[in-house]
Amino acid sequence: MQSFVTFSQELFVKGTYQGKNVYIHNPLTADQRNYCIQTVYLNGNLVVKSPRTSSFEVNLSSLAIGTAVEIKIVHSEGCKPKVINPWVLKSQGNFKFTNVSADEKNIIWSVEGETANSVYYIERMVNNNWTNVTTLQAQNPQSINTYTLPISHNVGLNKYRIKHQEKNGEITYSNVLDYNFTQGMVKFYPRNVNNKIYFTAVVNYEISNIKKEVLKKGTGKEVDVSNLPRGVYYISFDNRTEQFLKK
Repeated sequence: MQSFVTFSQELFVKGTYQGKNVYIHNPLTADQRNYCIQTVYLNGNLVVKSPRTSSFEVNLSSLAIGTAVEIKIVHSEGCKPKVINPWVLKSQGNFKFTNVSADEKNIIWSVEGETANSVYYIERMVNNNWTNVTTLQAQNPQSINTYTLPISHNVGLNKYRIKHQEKNGEITYSNVLDYNFTQGMVKFYPRNVNNKIYFTAVVNYEISNIKKEVLKKGTGKEVDVSNLPRGVYYISFDNRTEQFLKK
């Protein structure tokens, strides 16, 4: 559990970073003239000074998951700041992820300290938001368990993380897994070209110069660039942009 120790004008919040930020309620002072909190320190570093708002966020995203967290809130006497979501700083228990990896068809992870009736949520980054892909019930608790989940990767870079939730609601996140899936990815050649660029499949393409001016666009498996002046150009296709040299 988190630990809270209050001195005359200080409130300490301690726990472990699990991928979520902390939100703090900042009431007015007893005379109703100022806000209660003066400064906030994260692991000894000043991160907030004289916040002029009734609630605010302490950003912990610079920390690695599993890092010990100590937040010190310095405040005026006669008022009581409050951490709105203290449960996001779960104290280290017995459970932990020991490995998370992927291959062309699966995500694989190993854990220690698993308990009965806990649940895994496999999440994928989609449009800068974590989206649940599927949910798995924990196996029979053992000292070490390994899971293999079949999954369809998107072409290109995939970002995954695994959320483990205990029956009592406590949550632990794995580190973020980056997996670059190249199977089936459309490619082009040559990169140093005289006359034509070729694709390995039919695509919609655009060719632009270094000023980002679109010079050619179309659909097909090849494009004639013989009339382009010598220089560096960019070709966009299959949701990505790459560079080529016109000789």
